[in-house]
Amino acid sequence: MVTVVENQENVNLHCRIGRPTGLCLIQVPGYGQFSLSPNDATQHPGLKYYGEGYERGSCGVTIERVTVENAGNMTCVLLPTGGGGGTLTGSIEIVVAFPPVPPQIEVKSGNLDQVQVDSRLEFECVAARGNPAANISWFLDNEQIYQGVRPIEPEENFDEASGKRYFTAVSTLTHTVRAEDNGKRLTCQAEHLAYPDGVSRTDLVLSVNFQPQALPDQTIYGLQLGRTATASLVIKANPPPTIMWNIDGIDHHQGAENGRYAVPNPEALGNNRYNVTLTIAGLTLEDLSKTYTLRASNSFGVEEYRVMLRSQDEVINESSGVGIGEIVGLVLAVLIVLTAVALILVARATGRWCFRGASLNTDINPDSEAQITPHPHDDEIDEKLQTQDPAAHFVDEGDEKHPATNGKHENGKQTKPQPPTVPSGAAGGKQENGKTESKTNTSV
Repeated sequence: MVTVVENQENVNLHCRIGRPTGLCLIQVPGYGQFSLSPNDATQHPGLKYYGEGYERGSCGVTIERVTVENAGNMTCVLLPTGGGGGTLTGSIEIVVAFPPVPPQIEVKSGNLDQVQVDSRLEFECVAARGNPAANISWFLDNEQIYQGVRPIEPEENFDEASGKRYFTAVSTLTHTVRAEDNGKRLTCQAEHLAYPDGVSRTDLVLSVNFQPQALPDQTIYGLQLGRTATASLVIKANPPPTIMWNIDGIDHHQGAENGRYAVPNPEALGNNRYNVTLTIAGLTLEDLSKTYTLRASNSFGVEEYRVMLRSQDEVINESSGVGIGEIVGLVLAVLIVLTAVALILVARATGRWCFRGASLNTDINPDSEAQITPHPHDDEIDEKLQTQDPAAHFVDEGDEKHPATNGKHENGKQTKPQPPTVPSGAAGGKQENGKTESKTNTSV
């Protein structure tokens, strides 16, 4: 099968066998049967022999300009030379493509004049009387639609008057309308090889009606106290909304001025977007604490928006990351720490608090000395010993005198205590209040 476009020029159709032929008969729809040869002119204008010659078993035809009448089966009959057989026949199906009429969109379900958000519309696109059938696609603002698309098997028909066989391509689309669809272009595109540009399109613009669309709570920042403040936000609605501001229970209608408050008419920004404003002359701290509610409505519904005002000073405080509560807490923490440090220093200086007790050095190195803090009564015992034997505190080693150690370790050595020596001139001791006084005269 070969597919050609109507009015296509110089279309070649060829039959061939593996040995020379002595005859080439061609039958083309619209012309009947006729013979062709490389050397003889054909009897039909617009047709001529095509091939490599009889000696190569080649038999073909060139159609200078294809028409719809040429659609059908082209047959060729060849008679091999040398005998030993009859004629050989071959055929080629000619499909003459012609474009369908431009596609048409029809609304099967719904009303385009009263399209609302979340409504369902059903469209049908038809590209009729083409050969072969066209391929249909749907687009919304140049973005191809896949969801809700259902192609239908092409319908085949035959026109007896023209002798044409043609097909009608049909595709349906079921679409749930969204607010953002408003103003967008719905396009049906038919693709066919016989179209001059390969495709043909038709479209329609969707007009979607919807109530003002909801927004999260809005906060207006950076307002300056004492100056005229403007609170504005952008809302979407179709048709245009009517607005009213409620300030602490008092209504302020569109286009009116009431005291320091003014409500201008909504400003159209395009694509169903409207700038809604409230102006306040001489902004005060009290204005910042008020509750502002915007009410926008049209014939398809009502929506309310909550708006809060913030001054420039509040923005600066928030951007610093430290609030009044944090500052007070930080100051109190510093004062507590300073007070605790002062109390500790005073207590150490006056000795009112005990920060260390008796310590015992238990180092067992060879040169270590165990020390125990003496109790008060140990001092009395030591004093009595010194009173009873003053000479016991010195040990003669040659010509030097060293303090006695009473058996204590010094530098890792133990000094053996020497017996006390009492000179003959020693006076007797005198006891007073339970203590003994002794006097010793030592010759030099």
